[in-house]
Amino acid sequence: MNWRRVKNWLGIGAIVVLSLFAVAPVLFVVVSIYVAGAVAIASLGGLATFLTAEPPDPFATSGGVGPLLAGTLYMTALGAAAGILVGFPIGIYIGEFKRDKLSHVARGAVNMLVEFPTIAMGLFVYGMFSMVRRDVNSLLAPLSRDLSSVLGGWVTWFVGPLDFYNAYIGAAALAIVMIPYVALFTASAYASIDQPLREAAYSLSGREYKAVFAVLRKVVWRAVLASFLLGTAKIAGETAPLFFTALGNHYYAPFTGPTGAVTLWIYEAAQSSYKVQVDSAYGAAAVLLTVVLALFILAKLLGRGR
Repeated sequence: MNWRRVKNWLGIGAIVVLSLFAVAPVLFVVVSIYVAGAVAIASLGGLATFLTAEPPDPFATSGGVGPLLAGTLYMTALGAAAGILVGFPIGIYIGEFKRDKLSHVARGAVNMLVEFPTIAMGLFVYGMFSMVRRDVNSLLAPLSRDLSSVLGGWVTWFVGPLDFYNAYIGAAALAIVMIPYVALFTASAYASIDQPLREAAYSLSGREYKAVFAVLRKVVWRAVLASFLLGTAKIAGETAPLFFTALGNHYYAPFTGPTGAVTLWIYEAAQSSYKVQVDSAYGAAAVLLTVVLALFILAKLLGRGR
């Protein structure tokens, strides 16, 4: 065996060992959360109870994350919808029209936004909402009254005068967090389209917006959908933007007021002096990690099919 082959095997061996060192902490964290979370969920009444019940008080023997999970799913769904609606066209603009000067400004703003502290985004949304809350409620109050008289009182859980803290400004803060991720992934996908394919799309479709939104969109839809799922996984695990917006709530309550979230409960319960609430935090972390990993794996599978 010559020396070059020995060096090659030594190099491969070093890369494998370093890769294991890099992956080991992640695996340790994931396995630890699932082991502790499974034990906690079993001790708090089982999976069905844990997913539907309210959080345990310090002297309870059972409990869960029902209202917190509902709040997280509701705010994440609204934030993801707003994030894709705003981030997708921005991504097309900075990826497909990158010669425009304004496109450079937009890319710079998106790159800055992706590094921006998310807690500052929550504070910004809260400040903006505080200035317009009275005007917004002057429109929502009669709308809620009219809708509830026709559809029933359940409408007031979703439409009505908004408190200073509510699910909608929580979703708005999450949307701002998600927009740069969707925009950058979309821009990268459009920029990767081969030039002959782009020219064919423009020549066949006749109009620019048809080529971009109808023809080329079909080429990059997997990448765009993957970016949407990754962005959704990102905001589902966010805590900081919700401190100033959703605030948190331990009970099932209208989304027009303070709304609970799994991440907020994990932050709160992990600092508790009572074992039952600390156990609940581990169970909540396992549930949240399952949601995030499912979205992440689905995004990777879609991205692989490009």
